[in-house]
This record gives sequence, structure tokens and C-alpha cells, in this order.
Amino acid sequence: MLLPALPPGAAAATSQQSEANLVLLEVRLGNQLLSDAVTGYEIGREVFLPLGELSRLLTLAIRVSPGEGRASGFILSEERGFSLDVPGRVIEIAGRREELDRAQFKLQPDEIYVAGSLLQRWLPVDLELDMSSLALKVRPREQLPLQARLERRKHGSMPGAPGGYVDPGYPRLATPYRLADVPFIDQTIGVSTSNTNGRRQTEAAYTAYLTTDLLGMEAALYAGRNRQDPSSGLRLTLGRNDPDAGLLGPLHARTALFGSVPLPGVPNISPSSATGNGVLVSNRPLNQPTSFDRHTLQGALPPGWDVELFYNEALVGFQQSRPDGKYSFEDMPLAYGPNEFRLVFHGPLGQLRVERQSFLLEQSAVPRGALYYDVGAHRDLAGRGRALAQFEWGVNDSINALGGWQRVPMFDGTARTYANLGLRGYWNSFIATADAARADDGGTLAQLGVKTRLGNVAVSASHAQLNKFTSDFFNQAADPVRTRDELRVEGVIAPGGTQFFPVALQVRHDRLASGVRHLDVQGRISAYRNGVALTNALRWQKVGSHELADGLFQVSRRVAGIGLSGQLQYTLSPDTALGSAAVSADYYLNDGYLLNLGLMRSFQNRELRATGALNKSLGSYGLGINGFYSNRREYGLGLQFFMAMGLEPRSSRLMLDAQPMANMGAASIRVFFDKDLNGIMDGTDEAIANAGFTVNGANYAARTGTGGIAYLPRLPTHQNTDISLDPDTLDDPQWQPRVPGVRIVPRPGKVSQVEFAVNMTGEVDGTTYLYANGARRAIGDLRLEVVDAARKVVATITSAADGYFVISGIFPGDYFLRVSPEQLKRLGLTDTGMHMITIGKDGTVLNGRDLDVRAGDGV
Repeated sequence: MLLPALPPGAAAATSQQSEANLVLLEVRLGNQLLSDAVTGYEIGREVFLPLGELSRLLTLAIRVSPGEGRASGFILSEERGFSLDVPGRVIEIAGRREELDRAQFKLQPDEIYVAGSLLQRWLPVDLELDMSSLALKVRPREQLPLQARLERRKHGSMPGAPGGYVDPGYPRLATPYRLADVPFIDQTIGVSTSNTNGRRQTEAAYTAYLTTDLLGMEAALYAGRNRQDPSSGLRLTLGRNDPDAGLLGPLHARTALFGSVPLPGVPNISPSSATGNGVLVSNRPLNQPTSFDRHTLQGALPPGWDVELFYNEALVGFQQSRPDGKYSFEDMPLAYGPNEFRLVFHGPLGQLRVERQSFLLEQSAVPRGALYYDVGAHRDLAGRGRALAQFEWGVNDSINALGGWQRVPMFDGTARTYANLGLRGYWNSFIATADAARADDGGTLAQLGVKTRLGNVAVSASHAQLNKFTSDFFNQAADPVRTRDELRVEGVIAPGGTQFFPVALQVRHDRLASGVRHLDVQGRISAYRNGVALTNALRWQKVGSHELADGLFQVSRRVAGIGLSGQLQYTLSPDTALGSAAVSADYYLNDGYLLNLGLMRSFQNRELRATGALNKSLGSYGLGINGFYSNRREYGLGLQFFMAMGLEPRSSRLMLDAQPMANMGAASIRVFFDKDLNGIMDGTDEAIANAGFTVNGANYAARTGTGGIAYLPRLPTHQNTDISLDPDTLDDPQWQPRVPGVRIVPRPGKVSQVEFAVNMTGEVDGTTYLYANGARRAIGDLRLEVVDAARKVVATITSAADGYFVISGIFPGDYFLRVSPEQLKRLGLTDTGMHMITIGKDGTVLNGRDLDVRAGDGV
């Protein structure tokens, strides 16, 4: 949806707004991710966007002076000049002047924020805002300089990898584990009273999710206490995760956990399990699916929260918080090609959080000679034991072999063990699979499958042959399954323009031992337009002569302060009837209040239930009141308080937030001017304020304060994360960080501490000359190097066509300036010596350091 126009006076005065309105937006230009953390402010129905940052991302020549409330430059060409004066309430674009409404601007010390509807009128772009995924999609009306550059890259005229992040090779900075540390805590306190089924009761509950370092490991503790249920849950997990496989010595594990742990599933035998007390060790990459063609998404979900799951832009799942404080979407099928998962979390007090995971199934092959393993065992809450050992080996670049063993509890209290073997073949456009399994009771299974992609459609097909084989996927019955054929089609229908419709079709055909056939057909079509996500899922089953057909329609809309969601369950066969319907809406009132209203109708028992809530997120905590009433004269009323707590380690400052923080990582960064060049802030070193950063190549919203410290919250955990200091945000162009960036691995409940020492750098210039045939003339295209005493190259440049060169950004020290020896040898030239140069602490500028080369024989 294009951002709506803001009527005069619709936004409150900017001085009255608080940080509760702040949102972090992902900015995309087509498939290109421009930034994953651009700051915006949601005020009423409008979102205010940063003029300077968007101009930089879109490569528009507009420069902002935030302290003055002014901006100037041009749009695409110098004939289209741009001049903004917020205090004077006037803007001039291409010679046309216009008066401004001050309410459409929010001035901050580091940026000018402009109402999105006004900004897209100024700039040659349409801005589509999706608050459900916190994404801002840019659709240019004219070609931007950035698009032209990406097009040149695409055709190979420029180096680089468009659309992907290039590893800069930053050194890894370890975050030491501690014996014990102060935890990060997400906690909820609730009190409620209700009258249902003629029974009146009052309940009080407290839940907490804590993450920290304990005994040199990561610790995650979930605790719940309900006065009506003294045995409320307690769940503790200890362990470590390392994306670089540095755990347990020769085992090269990436995951080592004990306590409350889940176990991965095995195809055709058992799905991924819920948590239980045990141990899990694995060296499988943390950024790969939990199994070959299935992926399980699990995590913490505080009371009162719900989560929507989107798969390739289709709404495919919805869950509310459970008594154990978790959510779990188990064994979601993966298709050949891109698999994009988006989890959208909605809090009871209006909180919104988005997590993303993406996989290319064809890139999940085990490398040649590598061995991946998963080994674990646990006992669930019912006391049933489960164990597995699974291995996958890269035979060569195209073939993987796998095998393993698993013990699975049965419903009658016994356990069954299975052995499995398989092959995976990865070729140019498809994946072929072969699997076999045998149970300890003699049952066997053999399956062949293929996955490929035809245009925008991913296709998966398989055929399984069974002989008295039962498992969690094939129930034990008097008439067991003998063969199973499955076909899955997943793709996008794009009739033209910006419209697209994700679709999926799954057909399963079982033939039983008696010859009876079971047919199960499931289809789904989704649409996303104008901020609304729609999904309609249909299912048709035929079991012998019996038929069943039903469907589920889901809708979700969350755009600029307005939210709407609903579900409709219905039956088509054997009878046509409505099962249940639910709809809820939320609306932002003044001063940050959020009003939630909902209706639920059960058509079978004719119950109509109305719900309502009034919540306020105050930045440091959330507070809300909610209630319900039904036509059966049942009612309830509740009060809920939420607060997330954490400690900033440098200042020992207690941080409070209305958004969960315990399951995310964070970094505390200090930037300082290193006067004594020792890389440590001491003595007369000075803190640097207003310094900015990039995280994995994208600009991050945080800036350093007067103490030179910036706090970067909500970093993805257990992933290599590159943090660099943006030199363009430093006051002096000669200031440069001694180390441009570092790589950290954030972990839940832990703040990584990073230091960036900044030095004044110098430069050297001169001209390169060639002596030949008794004459001296300037020559270009010579590669010049600055090397230290150990002959390590610290800076390079190629002289211009007229021989002139300037090498800047040289840190203080003693160096040699020379022509590249490799180039001299290749061109048959000799040099006449090197320059010894010294750059002082104050940033020395050396001029006229000319270099001469001589032609060899025959040149």
C-alpha cells in the first residue's frame, strides 16, 4: 500500500512524541536489501522516515543538516535542485516553492524525519510500507543511480556480488563466557477473574524467561508460577553454539546442549520432538534446515503473545502462547529453490517483532569429504525416552550418503528402534533422493523422490513402498499402508504488474494392504496487496467411500497503526456449514494507547464471544487491561504487566523495555580518538560522539553518545555478525578506525563489548615518471604500494594517466613508498629507489614524493 496522505494537523507535535513510536525498518529495492535497520517513527497513521539516510541508500544527492533543520542538493540531475528549510516552513524543488506543515516533520539531533506520504511526493519513488514485516519497499518511478550501478554489476562491468553480502574478512572478536553473569529477563505478571460454566475463579500468574552466562555456558531458564497450578513449569537449558564448529575439540561441534533440549526429526520415522531433559550434540551448520527437506521453527513465546508464520509471502500458520512458554511449527516442508520464512510476533500490549530465516535447498549439500552428525537423547515430561544418532557424508560434489539409528517411544509405553540409510544427489536443476528404513519388528520402507523447479514453480514427488512398517508418519493399523505417492507443487502466479499469488498444492495417495485407497488433496492460495495478507486453504480427503472437505480462510492486515486479523473455518462435505469465525482489530489512540477489539463465533454451539483490551506501551514497560463477554453470560477481566530487563555492562545501567530482549543478542560499542596509539582508551584519549555503524553491510540506527558509547540491541544470535565503524559519520575526513570492523557471534542475554580506536591519518602524493631514450616523462597506471618495516603492504593505489597519485588514510608510523615489484618485473622496468615516509600522530601530509622507473633493454 502506498503511504496515505497526511491531512493537516493529523500528527501530534513532534516534541510530544516518545521513543515508544520508534520502529526499525528493513528497506528493500526489488530483491536488493539496502538496509535492515533504518529508523522510523510511527505517529498516528503516518510513519516518519529519515530523509538523509534514505537519500544515501538511494544514492540521491541530498545532504542534510539536522541541527539547522535544512537539506539541500538535487534529485537525479542538477536541474532539479532541492532545498528544504523546516524552520522556515518552505521547500523548493526544481524552482517550485511550497509551504510546509510543521507537523509533517520530526527533527532529531542526527536526522530530519519526514512524513512518508510527503517524502514519496518529493522523491521519484513510491514507498510501500508493510508493518507486519517491518519492511519498507521502494518502487522507483524513474531510474535511480543505484539501479544503474546494479545493472552494470549484473552485466559484469563492475566487481561485486549484487544482492548478496560479501564477507569483508574482519577478525573475530570473542565474547568470553563467564562463570555467572547478570541475566536478561522477560517477565509477565497477570491477574484475572472470570465466570465460566457457572464457576467464578480468580487467578494470578508470573512467568519469566531468563538468559545469561552460567558455569561457562549459555543458560536459558523458563519459569512459570500460577496460583491455581502449583506445579507450573520450570525449564533450564545449558550449552554452547558456535557457527565455526569450534566446540568439543576433535568433534568440531556447532551445538552442544543439555538440560531441556529438542531432538531433530528423521524423515518417515518421527518428526522433530518437543523439548525434554537430555543432551544434544551436533556439527550441522546453524544456518541450515533442521533436516534435509523439512525445517522446524521453535522458540520462546511469552504469555499473551501470538505468532504468524509466513512462507514465501504466504500466511501458513498461527499460534498463541502455550503453558510451556514456547511456539513450535514442526517439520515445515521445503521446496527446491528459495524458502523464505517470516515469523511475525504480536504482543498483548501492541508490541511487534519480526524474525526471518531463509534457505536454498539446493545449497544444503554436505561438502565433499565432510561429515555432519546429530547425536542426542532426552526424556519428555511424560517420562518417555527418545534417542537418535544421524550422520551425513559428502561422497563427492554431487552425492551425499546418510544413515543412522533412532529410538522412538510408542503410545503403549514401549519403544521402537529404527535404522535408516539414504542417498542425496544434487545436480544442475534437481535433487534426487533414495531412502530405506527398517524397524526392530521387521517392518521396512523404501522411498524414491525428486525435487526440481520449473520456472516459478517448485515440484517435489516421491514414491514409498512399505512392508509392515509403522512409525509416527505411518500409524499402526489392522490395514496398514503398502504404498504412498506424494506430489507437492509450490509457486507463484504472477498475472502482471505488481500482483502475485503464492500457491501450493499437495496430493497424497495411500494404498492399503487390503487394496483400499486413501486420497488427501490440500491446496492453498495467498495474496498480498495494499497491506493485506490473505490465505485460503482447502482440504479434500477420500477414505474408501467416505469424503471430507473443509477449508480455512485467514486474513491479516497491519499497516501504519491499524491492525486487522481474522479466521473462518468451514466445511464443504459431507455437509456445507460454517464451523467458527474470529475477527480482531486494533487501533492506535492518542498518547500511545492501543485499543483491541475482537469477536469469535462458534456456529455449532451458537456461542458469540466479544473481547476487548486497552493497552499502553510506555517504552520501559507495558501495561494492559482486557476482558471478554459471551452470549452465555460468561465474562472475564484481566490485568497484565510486562517488562524486559537487562544490564548495559560499561555503565552498569539497568535497561527496561516493553519489547522482549532475552532471546536476542546485543553489543556495546565504544569509539574513541586514540592519541597515544596504544589501541586502549586511557590517559588523554577522547570519546567520539555521533559515530555510526554498519551491521553485516547495512547501516544501523544507533549512534554513539557523548561518552562515545553506542548500544546495539536485538542482534541475531548464534550467527557470524560483522560490525564496522562507518568512517563517513566521523567529524574529520582524516579520522579512520585502526581496525575497520570485527566479527562477533551474539548470544542470548549477553552484551558483546567492542572497541574502535580512531587515529588521525596522513597522506602522500607525487607523480610517477619513466626514463626512456634519454627523456623523462610522466607515466600512468603504475601500481604504488606503502609497506611497513616488515614489508607488509598497508596501502595501494594506481597512478592516474598523467602520473599523479594521492594515497590517503595512512596511519601514523614509518613506511616505504615503492612501485609494485611484481608490476616492474612484468613490464620489464626497474625503479630508482623507494621513499621513506613518516606519518606523525597529527596526520602528516607529504607532497611531491615522485617515483622514477627506467625502461629495460628493448623497451
